[in-house]
Amino acid sequence: MANPDRHIKKKKLRDISHKIHKVQLRLHNRKSRSKIPQLQAELNALQKAYDETMRGNMNRPKKVEAPRLCPVCNGRIGKGYHICKPGNWKR
Repeated sequence: MANPDRHIKKKKLRDISHKIHKVQLRLHNRKSRSKIPQLQAELNALQKAYDETMRGNMNRPKKVEAPRLCPVCNGRIGKGYHICKPGNWKR
């Protein structure tokens, strides 16, 4: 089965590759000879991001779970244990 986040990954790869291309063009520009170390650092960071995205190490959005409800009092159950209070019972 295909990955449901495939289109997001493809868009991210496309955007990063466009940024890499722009930085490569700036590296070849004669006027930016003094900024070569900064451009090299930026290019390395972009290539690292491209490789990580390519390998699939993306942060996927977390699914929010519905809150658990107590079957007796219909109260919300958080972490730990739950004590039903007699005044809150809805039968």
